Amino acid sequence: MIYSTLDASEAIGEKIMDTPTLRILDTLSSNLGVSLSINQLTERIRETYGVAYYANIYQKLQKLKKEGILSLDLIGRSTNVKLNFQNYLLIDTLAEMEIQKKKNFLTKRNDQLLFLTEMAKSLNDSCTIRSVTSINPTKNVKLNRTELLFLLRETPEYHNMTVQIYKEMLKLENKYNLKINSLIIDRNDFYDLTTSDEINPLREALSEETTFFCPQAFWSEIKQVAEKTEIKTIRAETKPANISDLDLTYNLNRFGYKEFGLQMVQGKKFCIEYITTAILLQDDARLIEAIPIILAKHTFKSNVMAFLSQKFETSGKLMGLLKILHTIKPTPETTETIDFLKTFNAREIPADKESILQKMRLYNAM
Repeated sequence: MIYSTLDASEAIGEKIMDTPTLRILDTLSSNLGVSLSINQLTERIRETYGVAYYANIYQKLQKLKKEGILSLDLIGRSTNVKLNFQNYLLIDTLAEMEIQKKKNFLTKRNDQLLFLTEMAKSLNDSCTIRSVTSINPTKNVKLNRTELLFLLRETPEYHNMTVQIYKEMLKLENKYNLKINSLIIDRNDFYDLTTSDEINPLREALSEETTFFCPQAFWSEIKQVAEKTEIKTIRAETKPANISDLDLTYNLNRFGYKEFGLQMVQGKKFCIEYITTAILLQDDARLIEAIPIILAKHTFKSNVMAFLSQKFETSGKLMGLLKILHTIKPTPETTETIDFLKTFNAREIPADKESILQKMRLYNAM
């Protein structure tokens, strides 16, 4: 079942965490894997909140260090500040932070309270959902949009549960006239995406999030990953249409598609789902035919592909390509993504099967 530490319909009450602590923890948790000195931390807080004073930050950091919430490591002449994931109580403290962020966000936003209350009721019977997180809620609410990260348990019901969540979100989208984009992942995908060296939507989401439901479960998951390897969040949000030609060429080459005559130059590493979306947003038939080739040569995450197609409205084009790919080289990822796209009521845009077949033979992708 979904239970939040603070139910969405609860009245906005007194603060449970003082403002300096909230701002320090929010900044550190949004910059996982980044070494921040006290000066840099103060500057990041000032960028986000408009005001921050080194002396006040320093004093609060010393208190949080004594409580074991943070570790302060002297490196040269600087002191690096990090969350102390070895402390059992850190997860509870971060859960309190999430509750406070949620309360701050919902103040004077009754429409969001109604939406969250109904969402909790519609999914309350599911024991598969571990947590629900809102991605960059302050920005998205201004755009009459919400982006949600659903973290699911690893169960055989993952596929059916994902389809059910998409359907429930579509009902709420229509009822509240609100655009809802959902990134629905299980624990395995959560680990893969947070530890990947590629730019992907989850690493970006972790830098601007507020967990509305079950924040302890959310941060427990991050703790388990952080104890094994380093998580590095990404502050900037990728706009696939703005991925440069250099980066597009570099990544297509990484995924097994090299255009003749083009010299490959080192670029940024983007996940295959971002590259696919970037191509779909261009009106270039030649490039679009690269999509079945790279998807045939590499595995991809159907949940991430569905999320991006929903967010950037490329579902119709993607559906047309995947249906052709499915007839040529069926895979579980292709089948699953098609099922997800059907729940969006995506109108398929047909692609040229014969031309795709020729290209796939040329690139040994069959």
